[in-house]
Amino acid sequence: MGAKDLPMNKMLRRHAGGFPGAGVCRVLVGMACGLGWVGAWVPGTGVPMAVDGFVVDAMNRRDVLAFYQTVYVASEGYAARMGWTGSVSGGVAGGTSLAFREDVRRRVNFYRALAGMPGDVVFDAVKSAKAQEAALMFARNNGLSHFPPTNWIYYTANAAEAAGASNIALGTHGPASVDAYMRDDGSGNEVVGHRRWLQYSRARVMGSGDVPAESPYNRANAVWVIGDFKAVPAAAFSAWPSRGYVPVGLVPARWSVSYPGADFSGATVAMTVGGVAVAAPVISRVDNGYGDNTLVWTPAGVPGSVSADVACEVTVTGIKGAGVPTSHAYTVRLFDPGVLGDRVVISGSDAPPVSGAAYGFNRIEQADSYELRVATGSVAGWTEGAEDFPVPQIAAMTTGTYAVRGSTLVRSGSKSFQLAFPDFADQGFAITRDVVATAASQLRFYERARFTTTTTTLHAEVSTDNGVSWTSVWSRNGVGLNSSLWDGAFNARSVSLGAYAGEVVRVRFMLRGNGGSISVGTSGNHGFFIDDVTVTDATELVNGTTTVLGGGATGFTLNGASAGAALSVGTTYYLRVRPNVGTRWFGYGPLKVVTASAASGFGAWLAQYPGVSGGVMDDHDRDGLTNGVEYAFGLNPTVGGGVLPQVVKTASELAVTFAEPAGVSGVVYGADWSRDMVTWRPVADSGSGGGHAFRVGTSGEPRMYFRYRITVAP
Repeated sequence: MGAKDLPMNKMLRRHAGGFPGAGVCRVLVGMACGLGWVGAWVPGTGVPMAVDGFVVDAMNRRDVLAFYQTVYVASEGYAARMGWTGSVSGGVAGGTSLAFREDVRRRVNFYRALAGMPGDVVFDAVKSAKAQEAALMFARNNGLSHFPPTNWIYYTANAAEAAGASNIALGTHGPASVDAYMRDDGSGNEVVGHRRWLQYSRARVMGSGDVPAESPYNRANAVWVIGDFKAVPAAAFSAWPSRGYVPVGLVPARWSVSYPGADFSGATVAMTVGGVAVAAPVISRVDNGYGDNTLVWTPAGVPGSVSADVACEVTVTGIKGAGVPTSHAYTVRLFDPGVLGDRVVISGSDAPPVSGAAYGFNRIEQADSYELRVATGSVAGWTEGAEDFPVPQIAAMTTGTYAVRGSTLVRSGSKSFQLAFPDFADQGFAITRDVVATAASQLRFYERARFTTTTTTLHAEVSTDNGVSWTSVWSRNGVGLNSSLWDGAFNARSVSLGAYAGEVVRVRFMLRGNGGSISVGTSGNHGFFIDDVTVTDATELVNGTTTVLGGGATGFTLNGASAGAALSVGTTYYLRVRPNVGTRWFGYGPLKVVTASAASGFGAWLAQYPGVSGGVMDDHDRDGLTNGVEYAFGLNPTVGGGVLPQVVKTASELAVTFAEPAGVSGVVYGADWSRDMVTWRPVADSGSGGGHAFRVGTSGEPRMYFRYRITVAP
């Protein structure tokens, strides 16, 4: 850690700034202010519940990532906010909550903004009420029609009007229906008409009606999209997937490009995916009348998931029409919005004094905040055996109401973990211990199978980013649906974690259906049983303390506050930081492992005053003299009003002489003079040994100012 320069005189103010690294801090020149990141999209990452007015820079990966994590994700969990007041069986259309309707509108405007369209769609209450009647009609009749017959149950003139002016869906509702309209897959949707209405260049006023699942009736949705259009804007191309960065999970099988009034009858598409040319057969080119004129094709070779960004080059040629460009080329960059691409790396001393030390870290673009985690280590063995005591350190990721811990089959003790299927959702549990692996580390556990289809798999998975992403390190298939195939005993498993040496890992177990058939049931005859889980030859992080830092932070102080207790000589501390971007916490960066050492210099002096808070730049007693200055001149930081060596004016000079206090080390004494307190000039130190002398001539100077400049190593 670099030294601190402390400008010093009676008008001394504390310098305000970020991480206090090496360098001169001249307080009389002005105050330093840190500016937080201002994103390229508005309302900004701090307003996740905003529903319109978005402007996103689609060419900036981090901007799109933050936009997705904040705005798209804000509409997830919509079912819990639905607040529907109707009844399918009772024939009551009812209504949904404002929060739910805003979830739908937010999703519409998210897609429009990401595609470069104005994200300014509003919902009309009358249209939404009529769309609500249409959704009820669709759910009750288990069918969809833009021209519903009058003999349909719950047919009304309002429902029929909404059906003819809306995108309509059965089996989804709310934001999920908006996603379905943007995908526009399925037979009969080759012209992607639903997508075209949502992205219509003149779209302005819409409405939404939704019905949840009510046995035996399905979910239904109607989004009113036709009518009340805005004035014709300047013509421009729009596409989906759009130019720039697009979250890979939102990429449809059918791609499209639109332009008002364009003639795509003779247009063709050429594409490359990751630099490799792929087929791009056109499936719709002359089907007009749905929003803007549109060309649709189904490219081959587009990945459904990516570990690294993939560029897809699109070139459309043969476009016709008055005033319409004859070709259009753009690049779509597929990326995973759950992968930040940056890690927070900590820099600083490996042997901090017990009095504390400052550490720095690299800035993460668009970070809203950071989380510092400080822990100590334990090499004591541990076993998660699902017992009641000690309480297992696990987090269940299960659906249904079955207990993930039970006594049906146990390898030792009285309980084991069970993963089974109460429904078609994958099931799992994570062990919430943070473990630092070594080259010799082994994940050891015991497992046993009962009724499980052979397409079902049990996985042991490892995360190195606090559970943001997981990698399977072991798996096995189910045994089948005959009891004669059940495992007769627990199988011992040992999996090397040597590849993760030096990393902080978490472990979880997942039962996956893999999209195939499964055995639904949670009795003692179903699923997998897991017992006695441990990681050997590893250090468990314990006694963790978390500190949240501001988005503009570039460092922190390791001390008793951030460590949760006073630092102890010889104790090893494990430091790591993770960023929050787009209101989502991403994984911690690499560990910084440090061992506390005995304090010396400023640290040892500070230890004499246990009640004194802060470091070199802080002013505990608020007397205008920082702790570092009080140390340098042998003053008491708990008593205000300390007196510094005084400057003496003679006929020809300003001069001050003094001796260093006993026991002071790591201090460089300096001084400056100025005519106007703007431009400062250094004064030479003519002293020697532990004595200091600063003299500056006054001849011809009508007015002079003097200040100390003190550099203190923390």
